[in-house]
Amino acid sequence: MSLQQITPPEKRGYADPSLFVTTDWLAEHLGDPDVRIVDTNYPPEYAEKHIPGAAGVADNYYKTSGEDRTHIQGPEQFAQTMSSLGIGDDTVVVATDSHGGLYSLRLLWSLSYYGNTRGKMLDGGLPKWIAEGRAVTTEVPSPPPGRFTPRENRAVIALKEDVLAAIEDRDTVILDVRSDSERDGSNKRGGLRGGYIPGSVHLEWLNFHTGGDVPTIKHADELRRMLADAGVTPDKNVITY
Repeated sequence: MSLQQITPPEKRGYADPSLFVTTDWLAEHLGDPDVRIVDTNYPPEYAEKHIPGAAGVADNYYKTSGEDRTHIQGPEQFAQTMSSLGIGDDTVVVATDSHGGLYSLRLLWSLSYYGNTRGKMLDGGLPKWIAEGRAVTTEVPSPPPGRFTPRENRAVIALKEDVLAAIEDRDTVILDVRSDSERDGSNKRGGLRGGYIPGSVHLEWLNFHTGGDVPTIKHADELRRMLADAGVTPDKNVITY
């Protein structure tokens, strides 16, 4: 999608367009002490180039360690991770990546899980920023530590027992957003078995953004139609994986 074809997020029909910030907005807030930019790309991509002032992450899954890939970091560890990025309780966090929001939204979900609802996603991410001719850097900032207070938000996570109960619950849809190869079991991604949760529906995550050189999240009407066709409607509880 070209820059001229990109509809601003506030005109795409989203229920909450405040989830996004534009490149113009971010350019005006570079250096704002209450705003922290987090580049969620993998370290080699971050080292090559990033938005000035953006902090980088060692692992955009926010798992307990490189070896234990099962669970999100516990409250104390997550608070330390956020503090090291300069994120406190009142920080506006702007997440950016080069992959259509794939990595940015992991940070926003993690923040939401631990009670920070001030996370934003840079619309169009780093590709849009670069396509507009804006400055990038290799300099790694040293932000002052933040004071992050983790407050677990149980409403945004499903545990094993929730998923087991949902399999037979007609009011709940289990939405599998993994790749086609993970769904059909040919790519186990390090797991013991391939396949999918019984009764789940499948929409690979790539279907949710526009693709192209500057991918953005699709218009709300298009998303609603796509989800409805898969049985994911507003009257349903939804568990994603």
